[in-house]
Amino acid sequence: MKISKKVLSNISSLSKIKIEEEIKSDLIKDLESILKMVTEMNKIDTSGIEPMSHPLEDADNLRKDKATKEIKRDEYQKSAPQTDDGFYLTPKVIE
Repeated sequence: MKISKKVLSNISSLSKIKIEEEIKSDLIKDLESILKMVTEMNKIDTSGIEPMSHPLEDADNLRKDKATKEIKRDEYQKSAPQTDDGFYLTPKVIE
């Protein structure tokens, strides 16, 4: 697909990006190259390929989320500067 200066100007206006005159010709060539690549990619037959959400199967190797009754609040609060009745006390930041 050929991109004219008018089309580039329209893209510039829609995206609210000012394009300097001296780079317009290079930008047109780059955009045409990208569109050519997309056209080539669209020619590839992908009818037998199942869509993927991620290229790696084990992308989410997180631990299993298990509910437990284990609460170590007292142990955690030993290192806190100030606590009161199970709450962390912090200095007042808004007057």
